Parts: sequence; structure tokens; C-alpha cells
Amino acid sequence: MKGKNVLAKEVKKIEKEVRHLKKGVKHIEREIGPGVITGGADNDPAGIITYTTAGALFGYALLWVLVLCTPLMIVIQEMAARVALVKRRGLASIIREHYGKRTAMLVMSGLAVVNIATIGADIAGVAAVLGLLTGLHWGFFIIPVTALIGYLVLFKKYRTIRKVLLALTALLFVYVLSSFLANPDWLEVAKGIIPSYTNSVTFFMAAVGIIGTTISPYMLFWQASDELEEHKTIIRPKDLELDTALGMAWSNIIAAFIIIAAGSTLFVFGVSVDTAEQAALALRPLAGDLAYVLFSIGIIVSGFLALPVLAGSTAYAVSETFGWREGLNKKVFSAKGFYFVFMLSLLVGSALAFLPINPIHFLFYTQILDGFLTPFLAVVLLSLCNNREIMGNYVNTKLKNLFGIMLVVVLLALDIMLLMQII
Repeated sequence: MKGKNVLAKEVKKIEKEVRHLKKGVKHIEREIGPGVITGGADNDPAGIITYTTAGALFGYALLWVLVLCTPLMIVIQEMAARVALVKRRGLASIIREHYGKRTAMLVMSGLAVVNIATIGADIAGVAAVLGLLTGLHWGFFIIPVTALIGYLVLFKKYRTIRKVLLALTALLFVYVLSSFLANPDWLEVAKGIIPSYTNSVTFFMAAVGIIGTTISPYMLFWQASDELEEHKTIIRPKDLELDTALGMAWSNIIAAFIIIAAGSTLFVFGVSVDTAEQAALALRPLAGDLAYVLFSIGIIVSGFLALPVLAGSTAYAVSETFGWREGLNKKVFSAKGFYFVFMLSLLVGSALAFLPINPIHFLFYTQILDGFLTPFLAVVLLSLCNNREIMGNYVNTKLKNLFGIMLVVVLLALDIMLLMQII
């Protein structure tokens, strides 16, 4: 009898621990999302080509830029999400309220132009790789890719969209595998973490492009609005910080492995990159069929992850600027303007994909443009997050201000050096 009582107690103890574990898992599932999705979406085909181009041109020499970007990226993303949760409004709406509609219109217009151009290049990149893998003409895939994303957003619940995006974020691990298959010299990789530079316009363009695609303005608008979609509150700021830190760290780890893969193959053999399919094809003879397939899958996954985020951030920014109802958790008929902008962004982007221009060159320059827009947004966020009337007890700490100012100084310095090289 005594043995049965002891066993019963042990069973109850185990059941209690399982309940605590389930609660912990549910808490993580509830709190981890917007930051991780945002970080994953940062590695879109635009980012992949930017990192691949940097690796092909300079090997591992620009890895230090990613190391520098990581803490700055975490802080600026957390600031955008925090001010949205405190104000219970999206970033464009907050800019309109505190800096006027003209400023909000200027920011929104710049964001929309860059986002739609990037959407076009991303759709073209995904279609090109699908054509490469199937043997069909890439043009056949532009409309199906656009339609599939539109269907997911228009007809599926937000929770379904969230799960799909999180799953796609995890699948970006293929770039880690692809990098190892390229057999890099890890000692040389380690040397790339040490800051260095080449006094050339190409080097500064690559550095600004990396920062522009790593700390993209659309990410600030997306995460701020997505936090509100999740019905988050600012009661537990540590959860926000953890989610953001995980997402941004994951984003830059993937980015680093993309540079390593390109540096181990394209740079060593002097191969240039003009298109997404060229980047994948170049790996085939240099790193093997498996690396080529994994790299190709990564481009497709990254496109399907990033396209809803790009179109979504545009729709959020436009809707918030004009005061329209917005949100992926709302029905189409109750947020018509928001969904109209979302679909229009995809449709215009898909039309751009058909144009007889090299999307990769256009795409690379849009990331450089992001590098000029980001410091302006960082100054705006620093101003908002240090205003106690707006943020109350959730104003920036001294450390966050330090990293925010570092981001502005570093980007402005690189932007000025680039302009001086061009002029």
C-alpha cells in the first residue's frame, strides 16, 4: 500500500512538471513570433544576392560588418516594436502624429517605392530558380507565385499565416548546410570578423548594401505592426527583447553563412554574379549538386517568406499614413484599403518582374538606397523612444541609446565615404 502511495505521488509530481512544461512551451509559442519572422524575412532574395555579391567580390572580408550590425539591428528593431506597443499604433501612424503628415508621406513613399521594386526582383528571383529546377521558362512561375501569396493572405486566418512564416524561417537553415558543403577555410573565415576595408567605391557600396539589406526600413514597419497583430502588450518587455534578439541573431547567422558559401567558391574562382540562378548554378561545379540544390531551395523559401512581409509592410505604412483600418487579422471587407495596397504591391511587383532589365543590379542598388533611409528612421526612433511623455517608463536605457547612436554614426560615415568615392 505504501509503495502505491509513493508511486501515486511520483506520478502526480511528473504530471505537474509536464503541465509546467506545456505552459512554458505555450508561452514561448505565444511570445516568439514577430521578431523571429522579421529576422527570417530579412534574408529575402534581395538580401541573398547582396550577401552573395559581397562574398563573390571580397570573400570573407565583409563578415565584420554583419558582426557590427547584429547588436545595432537588435536595438533598432526592439525600439520600433516597443514604441508601437506603448502607443498601440503602427510606426507610420506614430510618425504622422509626432512629425506631421508630410514627413509620414515622405517616409511612406520612399518605403513603398523600394519595397515594390524589391518585390519585383524577389518574384523574378524565385521564378528564375523554379525555372532552373524544373526546366520550364521562368516566366511561367511569376503569376502562380503571386497568386499563391495573395491566396494565403486573403483567404487564410492570421494564425495560419504566422505558422507558415515561422516554418519558412526555420527552413533557411539550408544555407548553413550549403556553406559547409562549400568546404570553407575556417581560419580565413575567422579573419573576416576583424574589421578591414579596401579604399574603393565597390567596397563601400557592398558595405552600405549589406547594412541596408540587413537593417531594412520595411522590417521596422513590419515588426511594429505585427506585434500589434499578436495583441502583445508592453507588460513583459523582456519577452519582446528576447524575440527580437533571437530573430535578428538568426537572420545574421544565415547571412554570414551565405557570404561564407560565396567566398569559398565564387570569390576563390573569380566568378561574378548577375542573377539569382547564376548564384545557384555557380555553386554546382564548385561545391557539388547538393550545395546547388540547397542554395536554390533557400532562394525559393526566402522569397515566399519575404514577399508577404514586404507587401504587408507597404500596406501597413500606407494605411497608417491615411488612417485606414489595417491588419492581417481583419476580414478583407473590413480593411479594404489595406488589402488593396497589399495586392497592388504584389501585382505591380510581378509586372516589374516581366520587364527586360537585370533585376539583380536594380535590387542591389535598392539595398544601397535602404542604407541611406535607415539612419533617418533611426534618428526618428531615438527621438520617440527618449520622449518620456510618449514612452512613460519605457524610455530607452543608456545602452540602447549608445547602440542607436552608433548605428546612425556608422551608417552616415559609410554613406558619406560612398558619396565621396562616387563624386
